[in-house]
This record gives sequence, structure tokens and C-alpha cells, in this order.
Amino acid sequence: MTTLRHNLVGAAVGNFFEWLDFTLYGYFALAIARNFFPAGNEVLSTLAAVTAFAAGFVVRPFGAWCIGRYADRRGRKAAMVATVLLMGAGTLLIAIAPPYKTAGFLGTAMVVIGRLLSGFAASGESGAAGALVIESCPPHQRGWYGAVFSASTYLALAAGSGVALLVFGTLGVERTLDWGWLIGFVVGLCVIPVGAYLRRHMNESLHAGAMHTGGTEARTLPARVLAAQIVMVSALTGFGSAVVYLAIVFMPAFATQALKIGQTTGAIGSTLAALAIIAGSLIGGPWSDRRGRSGIMLFGIVLALGIGTPLYEHLLVSPTPGALFAFQGACAFGFGLFLGGSFPFFAERFPPGQRALGIGLGYNIGVMLFGAASPVVSTYALSQGIVRAPLYYLLAAAVVSVVAILCMRKPPVWQRQLIA
Repeated sequence: MTTLRHNLVGAAVGNFFEWLDFTLYGYFALAIARNFFPAGNEVLSTLAAVTAFAAGFVVRPFGAWCIGRYADRRGRKAAMVATVLLMGAGTLLIAIAPPYKTAGFLGTAMVVIGRLLSGFAASGESGAAGALVIESCPPHQRGWYGAVFSASTYLALAAGSGVALLVFGTLGVERTLDWGWLIGFVVGLCVIPVGAYLRRHMNESLHAGAMHTGGTEARTLPARVLAAQIVMVSALTGFGSAVVYLAIVFMPAFATQALKIGQTTGAIGSTLAALAIIAGSLIGGPWSDRRGRSGIMLFGIVLALGIGTPLYEHLLVSPTPGALFAFQGACAFGFGLFLGGSFPFFAERFPPGQRALGIGLGYNIGVMLFGAASPVVSTYALSQGIVRAPLYYLLAAAVVSVVAILCMRKPPVWQRQLIA
């Protein structure tokens, strides 16, 4: 196996298991709410659970800073082994946490700590793994290989949704909400042996040596310029974060409570939407290699909103499984096209000596701002009867991303000189 394929397999498989673990919480949010966040009102209980879900995002900028700097200074491989072990530890804590009815807030605290560890690990994963993949492939194929790597993230979302669907379908709603949800987290523990083994046998990035010996790749951006690029990358993540955490991860719970659509149906919709993202990214990645990054990114946003907005209105009027699938699919495919161009677009904004830090910190600040707030805002809005809140949130996040793309379409001269 060539170095490129070896690194891509190690990065993608480890990434798959990490994001499977991270998103299982969202798919079993109602079960976790019942077991660890009891309240007299079901909506308030779910609000407490999704607030804990958001806690996993709060530590992500800190994790991206720590692990990103470690990856830039010590190498991508070491950082990526650390992230799978941390993610496994977070998943284990949630899996063994005792329910509130038997241990009080002990189990609640374990769930929250588990989410914090998961968020810390996920933040480091995005920068280190993203940098390794970009640095291992030819520059004229970064869109394609970036799309393949990104597909592992959304394959994990589809798999997580599939696990939830299988558990709910086999055990039924009541038994799943009571104890069956644990099956998903036990499956997620595969991240420890599988991820660690694959990543220990990966090859280090070709740029790692130059970063330590003072080669051309060791050049770095001034602090003010680096900060500006990180802010712009954070803005670019707004649209994708809103699509993923509203239209896919959170939508099953939202559909059950607001639209009275079954939990199983919501899980099916999330699975199909994740697959639509993969399809879109595998089209958008090669397209961006041939035609440029920004054009396909803008086209993906316009497509998602132009079709998704009327479909959401139709969903409110006619809350059927078909209407739900259509809305999720339109948003997901448009985001997939956007994703195909955005992965190398992020990476090409930073020199190798700051790439893991820049990608990781920019991406995770954006996800914290736009992704963490999305289910909390939507759940609270639901409690107030504002059923269009997810759509409003998606539109606002998309505007931020469009402005960022327009501001970054043409890299300045210094940027062209530093990008490897």
C-alpha cells in the first residue's frame, strides 16, 4: 500500500469511529434525557440533554489549540493516536454512567465529563487528520482526497443513525429509551483498538521533517494574519454546522416532538441525509480541483437553501416521512457540494507549520458558535411554539458563510507564497 493510501485509510477509519462516538449522543438524546436529566416536562428534560451535548463543543477551541500545536510541532501521527484514545475514554464514561434514579447526579456528571473529553478529542482530530491528508496527496487532487476523507465523517453519521434505527426497531421505543441506547455506545468503543492500531502504523506527513529542520515549510504567518485567517475559516463553517446539527443530528428528536413523526422515521431520514452529503462531496471535491473551490461552495449553499426552504414549509404543512426526507436530502446534498470544495479551501489558507492549528482552531470555533447553539436554540424555540426556528437558524448561518467565501475568493500574494 502506498504512503498516500496508507495514510488515507488510517485517517479515514479512525475518523469514522471518532465521529460515530461523538454523534451517537445526538441520536440517543431522548434516551439520555430520560436517564440522566429528569424533569417534569419532556421538552425541558431534552433541553438539559442537548445542553450537555453542547458542552462537548465548549472545549473544542481549547482542544484544537492544544492538539493542533502538538501536531504542528511533534507530527500529525502522534496527535491522531492521542485523539482516538481520548474519544474512547469519553465514550466509555457515558457507557458506564449509572442512571439518575440509582446514583443521582453522579451519572449526570459522568455523562457531561464524557462529552467534554469527546469534544476535546474531536477538535484535535479535525486539524491533525485534515493536515495529514492534504499534505499526503498531490496538490491537484486535494479536492478529491479531501472529499474521500470527509466522507468518512458523514459515513459515521449514517452509521450512527443506522445503529439508532436498528436498536429502536429491534427493541422498541420504551426498552431503547430505558437501556437499549447503551448498545450504540458499546459499538463505539471499537474506536480504541481499531483506531489506535491503524494510526500507529501510519506514515508521518512529508512536511513534518521540514517543520523541525527549519525548511521552507517551517515559515509561519504573523500572529495577526493567522488570527484573521482563523476567523474567516470559523465563519465558513457556519453553513455546514447548521446543516449537520439541525438537519441531521437533531432532526429526529425535533421531528418526534414538534411534528409527531416517529423516532424510527427520523433516524431513517438522518441516515439518508448523511449519504446525500457523501454523494455531494464526492462530486464537489473533483469539481473543485478542476474549476476552483469558491464556485462550488457557493453553488452548494444556493442549492440547499433554494430547494430546502420551500421543502421545510411543506414539511410544516404536511409532516410526513417523505416531506422530512426531502428537506433533509436537499440540505444535505447542497452541503456535500460545499464540503467538496471547502476541505482544501481551509487547508490552503495555512502553511504546513501552522496548518493543523489553523484548520482545527478555525473549524472548531465555528462549530462551537454555530453547531453547539443550534439544537439548544431549536429546542427552546420549540418550547415557545416557534416551529420555523431551524430554518431561520440555517438561513442566518448560510449568510455568514457566503460573506466569508466572497471575502476569501482570491488569496493575497503572501498567502500564495507560503502555501505548500
